[in-house]
Amino acid sequence: MKHPVTVSGFGGTSAELAEQIGNLQYDTLAELLDLLAQKVAKDADKDQGRGRVKLAQELSNCSNHLAVAAHHISKAWQICEPYVEP
Repeated sequence: MKHPVTVSGFGGTSAELAEQIGNLQYDTLAELLDLLAQKVAKDADKDQGRGRVKLAQELSNCSNHLAVAAHHISKAWQICEPYVEP
């Protein structure tokens, strides 16, 4: 699989994409980070199966950190949620 260098359908820069993602409501951002963690974990498993041990370990570490980030932003959402208008 070849990894693209841009996000299909998004014409902005990486900085603009990061800004837009960062502006998401925190519960939505938590979900996105968790889904990304799951995707990177799948990639780690595939690379482990191909014998790419160092790459798999780094991807696994990344996945774990993304999951932790999702947890923390979810906690931030719990703090903010009572003050957010529906």
